[in-house]
Amino acid sequence: MRDDDLAFVERVHRDLRDVRWPEPQEIRSRARRRSRRTVALATVAVLAAVTGPAYALTERASAPPDVALPASTQGPVRMDIPLDSLLAVTEVPVMKDAVQLGDAGLGEVVRLDPTLQRCGDDRGVPTVPAYSRYSRSQTLLSPTRDGRAPVRAELSQDVYRLDPLVSARLFTHLRALLDACPEWHVVENVVAAGETTPNESKHAWETAASNFAGDESVLVRHVPFAPRGPAAGRTLQRSTPVGMTVVVRVGDLVTVLVPDPGLGLGDADLEALGRTAAQRLCPAANPAC
Repeated sequence: MRDDDLAFVERVHRDLRDVRWPEPQEIRSRARRRSRRTVALATVAVLAAVTGPAYALTERASAPPDVALPASTQGPVRMDIPLDSLLAVTEVPVMKDAVQLGDAGLGEVVRLDPTLQRCGDDRGVPTVPAYSRYSRSQTLLSPTRDGRAPVRAELSQDVYRLDPLVSARLFTHLRALLDACPEWHVVENVVAAGETTPNESKHAWETAASNFAGDESVLVRHVPFAPRGPAAGRTLQRSTPVGMTVVVRVGDLVTVLVPDPGLGLGDADLEALGRTAAQRLCPAANPAC
């Protein structure tokens, strides 16, 4: 072997020693995320071919690369989240001819009410991002008859597997947000006809029910008020639709249900739906129930 070839081989050998090879867990996580992106793109392509440009899937915020997925030291446990942990279409009242669009992931942040979180940030409630070990989600779509869009999202459901301390902090944080934000006024600038005008809006939240399902549960009512400009002089009035969010924990699993207000589900319906969701979580939770 020539001297210059030998020097090249030695340099490659030396450089390889300095390479940081990913851990097997990181390699699997990257492959899983790449697979999810591929499936999502394929799903969008199919939906676009069937219904036209009515959908867009965005990649959800994920945990930083150094977030580890802890391993249990107490014998075999359930780790991923089976499809059976999600509500079936037949278990959602007034749903007909629904199509399920699903997703699964690793290390994703738990998503609650983003407007409520904005209010909490404004009121100085510390942000406590809760990252899941595993997650699974679905959106139930049904055809519309108004001609504006071929389908409508009737209900979204996310299921997260969390560390016990994380799930405890999640409900503590949610209660802190609700305590800090019974009402929230926000003024934002609106540009119209080249002029910038401040526009006032108002939101209100309340706990409609709690402890009705699973180990912990909260039914959150979000009441938006119609915005007004300062020159209008109108009193802010409640506007429709009123948003409802159901949050239920069973063991290390937390599910977040957000129904479309057009379904017309009342508090009792949503509490019953939360109990059904808790029963779905039971077999896959740690500990099971």
